[in-house]
Amino acid sequence: MKVSIRMMAAFLICVLAALAGCTSSPDKKESEPDPVYEESAVTETAEEESETSEEKKEEISEESAQTEDQKEEEEEEQISAEEETENIPVYIDYVDAWGEYHTMEVDPSVKANPYTDGSFVNDPSDPQRITYEDDKYEVLQGVDVSEHQGVIDWEQVASSGYSFAFIRVGYRGYGQAGVLMEDVYARDNLKKAKEAGLLVGAYFFSQAITEEEAREEALLAAHVIKDSGITLDLPVVYDPEITKNDAGRANNITKEQVTLNTEAFCSTIKEELSWDADIYSNLPWEHELFEAKVLNSYKIWYADYEPVPQTPYHFTWWQYTNEGSVPGIDGPADIDMWLVERE
Repeated sequence: MKVSIRMMAAFLICVLAALAGCTSSPDKKESEPDPVYEESAVTETAEEESETSEEKKEEISEESAQTEDQKEEEEEEQISAEEETENIPVYIDYVDAWGEYHTMEVDPSVKANPYTDGSFVNDPSDPQRITYEDDKYEVLQGVDVSEHQGVIDWEQVASSGYSFAFIRVGYRGYGQAGVLMEDVYARDNLKKAKEAGLLVGAYFFSQAITEEEAREEALLAAHVIKDSGITLDLPVVYDPEITKNDAGRANNITKEQVTLNTEAFCSTIKEELSWDADIYSNLPWEHELFEAKVLNSYKIWYADYEPVPQTPYHFTWWQYTNEGSVPGIDGPADIDMWLVERE
């Protein structure tokens, strides 16, 4: 009996122990991740992503550097091409007043012609006159005269639509003597053109072959203008010319001497009149006799009888015909336009 009780007690103890084991925490599931392993995996992934990002940055940086290098190379090539283009000489063909053709190289250092050829058109109200159709410039019509036109009716000139006049005040004769002469109608023309309401300038026909002769011409011009009693509106223009015959004493003048003469004349006018002096020119003179520094230093009254000005260089006034018909002037007359930049 005692043995039986012990056996039963042991059995109960085993049962109770089994029941107690069932109520304790279960083992972890195989599918549940290990926290330590998971943290390690996340760290490795982040490091891999970081390395990939750095590699991409390096690739982008290399591509950017290559792009910048390409841009610099392209810019250098463009600059080089532009420099080569600038260094290529530009030539133009032109015809002079005697109908002879020439080829000249354009000097890029001289201020360029700012006008558009297609904007020079015949004036519908007077087909012999040329005007300029452009919003940038206003065109005034004018004349230039000397004693060769005789007595002029300036009131009639003014009423015919002409706004300004260049009047010859003197000249130096041809030949070895080169005598200085005052234009016999100079004072009368200066006064009466001014009284008629025209804007007035003056010019001197030069045959000077030295600076001293150019100064003498300027002194005579200043004397006539002062003695006329008027105040000029336009400059005194230095008009050096050569001729097609042997009488022209300045026919063999050098470019360097032309520069010296121009500076001597213009500076003397400035001293005597406290007034501006500019230059008269045509394309043969710009081609062969006026240096770039002269062309850039003065306003230019340009002569050319072609339908449009042939010059590649700047000018302010254009003498476009010497065969015009102007009421108040007997015989053929020089007609000019003045291109005034609008404000």
